[in-house]
Amino acid sequence: MPQHRLGLILDFGGVLTTPVPDCARAFARREGLPEGEFLHAFAVDPVGKALYADLECGAITQTEWNTAMAARLGLADAQNLLGRVLADLHPAPRMIRAAQGARRVGVRVGILSNSLGTSPCDPYKGYDLHEMYDAVLVSEHAARTTGQSVAVGVNLGLVA
Repeated sequence: MPQHRLGLILDFGGVLTTPVPDCARAFARREGLPEGEFLHAFAVDPVGKALYADLECGAITQTEWNTAMAARLGLADAQNLLGRVLADLHPAPRMIRAAQGARRVGVRVGILSNSLGTSPCDPYKGYDLHEMYDAVLVSEHAARTTGQSVAVGVNLGLVA
């Protein structure tokens, strides 16, 4: 009879945290950008999308992304741009409690995330990911999340 394994794989941004698009919209308002301009610049515009993909897989540093994205947006200040974008990123307590509850009853829980780098802004600071979850895989150490779920499953002991 096959052995069944139980596990839960969660994303970081927007699952363990408040929604990232909400942070992006708040950032645009604070910076005086037209509504939707920032979201379009990194999620729709081909150059902006490529910059974001490069950041996620570690091909460029956060500082390089900050400089390039600030230029694309016409912002004079590139200093800690990602930190300013994520200023409203906060833990999602209900989801964190649910994940910890799953662990308490024996479900192995893994975190899978595209990387945003950790300097100058560390979006993972204070989340104790490696202490609170059974496996953590951030994309700068592997392919972007579309190619990471099997690796997390292996790390959780779910995939033989």
